[in-house]
Amino acid sequence: MFQSKIEIKGKKELLEAFKAALEPEQNFETKRAGYKITPSKGKLTINIRADDATSFRAVNSTLTGLMSIVWKVWKLKNETGTTPRKTK
Repeated sequence: MFQSKIEIKGKKELLEAFKAALEPEQNFETKRAGYKITPSKGKLTINIRADDATSFRAVNSTLTGLMSIVWKVWKLKNETGTTPRKTK
Protein backbone atom coordinates (compact mmCIF):
# COMPACT_ATOMS: atom_id res chain seq x y z
CA MET A 1 0.00 0.00 0.00
CA PHE A 2 1.13 3.53 -0.80
CA GLN A 3 0.27 6.43 1.46
CA SER A 4 1.15 10.09 1.52
CA LYS A 5 0.14 13.21 3.42
CA ILE A 6 0.17 16.70 1.93
CA GLU A 7 -0.17 19.77 4.14
CA ILE A 8 -1.04 23.10 2.59
CA LYS A 9 -0.60 26.15 4.79
CA GLY A 10 -1.72 29.65 3.95
CA LYS A 11 -4.42 32.25 4.18
CA LYS A 12 -7.92 31.09 5.00
CA GLU A 13 -9.26 32.18 1.60
CA LEU A 14 -6.56 30.24 -0.25
CA LEU A 15 -7.19 27.10 1.80
CA GLU A 16 -10.91 27.41 1.10
CA ALA A 17 -10.17 27.70 -2.64
CA PHE A 18 -8.04 24.54 -2.54
CA LYS A 19 -10.72 22.71 -0.56
CA ALA A 20 -13.47 23.77 -2.97
CA ALA A 21 -11.45 22.54 -5.95
CA LEU A 22 -10.38 19.23 -4.41
CA GLU A 23 -13.51 18.16 -2.52
CA PRO A 24 -15.63 17.03 -5.48
CA GLU A 25 -12.86 14.76 -6.77
CA GLN A 26 -12.57 12.84 -3.51
CA ASN A 27 -16.03 11.41 -4.20
CA PHE A 28 -14.56 9.46 -7.15
CA GLU A 29 -12.59 7.18 -4.82
CA THR A 30 -11.99 3.73 -6.28
CA LYS A 31 -11.11 0.42 -4.67
CA ARG A 32 -7.50 1.04 -5.71
CA ALA A 33 -7.02 4.65 -4.57
CA GLY A 34 -8.49 7.75 -3.01
CA TYR A 35 -7.87 10.70 -0.74
CA LYS A 36 -9.50 12.55 2.12
CA ILE A 37 -9.29 16.25 2.88
CA THR A 38 -9.12 17.45 6.48
CA PRO A 39 -9.29 21.19 7.07
CA SER A 40 -7.94 22.63 10.31
CA LYS A 41 -6.88 26.03 11.54
CA GLY A 42 -4.26 27.44 9.18
CA LYS A 43 -3.81 24.35 7.04
CA LEU A 44 -5.44 21.78 4.81
CA THR A 45 -4.31 18.16 5.07
CA ILE A 46 -4.75 15.69 2.23
CA ASN A 47 -4.27 11.99 3.05
CA ILE A 48 -3.70 9.84 -0.01
CA ARG A 49 -3.87 6.05 -0.11
CA ALA A 50 -3.41 3.68 -3.02
CA ASP A 51 -2.98 -0.05 -3.51
CA ASP A 52 -0.39 0.26 -6.28
CA ALA A 53 2.08 2.71 -7.79
CA THR A 54 0.00 3.40 -10.90
CA SER A 55 -3.11 4.44 -8.98
CA PHE A 56 -0.95 6.42 -6.51
CA ARG A 57 0.53 8.36 -9.40
CA ALA A 58 -2.92 8.98 -10.89
CA VAL A 59 -4.25 10.46 -7.64
CA ASN A 60 -1.18 12.64 -7.21
CA SER A 61 -1.41 13.86 -10.81
CA THR A 62 -5.05 14.79 -10.35
CA LEU A 63 -4.34 16.63 -7.10
CA THR A 64 -1.32 18.54 -8.37
CA GLY A 65 -3.15 19.52 -11.55
CA LEU A 66 -6.07 20.96 -9.60
CA MET A 67 -3.80 22.64 -7.06
CA SER A 68 -1.79 24.22 -9.87
CA ILE A 69 -4.92 25.77 -11.35
CA VAL A 70 -6.05 27.13 -7.98
CA TRP A 71 -2.58 28.52 -7.25
CA LYS A 72 -2.25 30.26 -10.64
CA VAL A 73 -5.66 31.92 -10.36
CA TRP A 74 -5.01 32.88 -6.72
CA LYS A 75 -1.64 34.36 -7.56
CA LEU A 76 -2.99 36.27 -10.56
CA LYS A 77 -5.92 37.64 -8.57
CA ASN A 78 -3.85 38.65 -5.55
CA GLU A 79 -0.83 40.04 -7.39
CA THR A 80 -2.62 41.91 -10.14
CA GLY A 81 -6.12 42.33 -8.72
CA THR A 82 -7.63 40.72 -11.81
CA THR A 83 -8.87 37.31 -12.85
CA PRO A 84 -8.54 35.60 -16.23
CA ARG A 85 -11.05 36.70 -18.86
CA LYS A 86 -13.77 34.36 -19.93
CA THR A 87 -13.44 33.17 -23.50
CA LYS A 88 -16.40 33.33 -25.81
